[in-house]
Amino acid sequence: MSRSLDGGPSRSERSQQEPGERVTHQGCSDARRQESKTVYHFCGHNYHLSQRQTAMLRDIGAFRIITAESLQKHVYRGDEDRFRKDLRNLADQRLVTVQPDSRGKDRYVSLTRSGKSMTEAYLNSSAEQSLYSGIVKKRELRHDAAIYDVYQKEAHKISKSGGTVKRVVLDFELKKNLNRQLAKIQNLSPAERERERQRIAEEHGLKIVQGKIQIPDVRLEYQSQEQEQCKVDLECVTGHYKARQIAAKKSAGFKLYNQDYRGRSAERGEDLIGEVISL
Repeated sequence: MSRSLDGGPSRSERSQQEPGERVTHQGCSDARRQESKTVYHFCGHNYHLSQRQTAMLRDIGAFRIITAESLQKHVYRGDEDRFRKDLRNLADQRLVTVQPDSRGKDRYVSLTRSGKSMTEAYLNSSAEQSLYSGIVKKRELRHDAAIYDVYQKEAHKISKSGGTVKRVVLDFELKKNLNRQLAKIQNLSPAERERERQRIAEEHGLKIVQGKIQIPDVRLEYQSQEQEQCKVDLECVTGHYKARQIAAKKSAGFKLYNQDYRGRSAERGEDLIGEVISL
């Protein structure tokens, strides 16, 4: 089952007092109702979106980059024909861009600036959820896109235990908040600076390991079955990770998922490999 970040009504659905902002075309059959579209008026354009298209936009914005294959699997439950049509439609409306990798095996989907702005204005189900557009590090496309699959696997476990994911926080956001605070302590003495660095790390629920504040690929904030506010930090381990890096992430308390080892398990050590969950 898809774990799309679609846990509540969109802003436009919560604000029905705003006339003319959305018009839903209802179908007669269950199938047509499922694929009915809402018209969103934004910046002089009319965007026609189905429920699954809005779910796709929310997820793409939250994770910055997702493969077309993962979106088809998790949001469309393998419905290839409908997914292809909807993705093409979003691209035609200039809400997303689709970029093939150099090998031509994967297609990476990200929001355009217009797609991000429109999603923030009407579709984002949480004001606290940060959204992103565009591609930042082309060399890390495969790793960054795999974070969505890591999220899906962990979100499934949370849901199965009665919990609900409320927000995802990418390393971009954690680093931005950390760097803002760390910049303010640069003029302190070394001892004071180290004490403040420790305090800042703890304030963000992070640990200093091997002299560095360890930052996860993604943090899931969720509500447990007992209504407690919880979090879990996840790391997507690839074949480029060295044993020392894996050990640091493990010591930081992150939950490790394996994207691809490429036969390098021997040099890492079986004790470390055993701590990594396979995707």
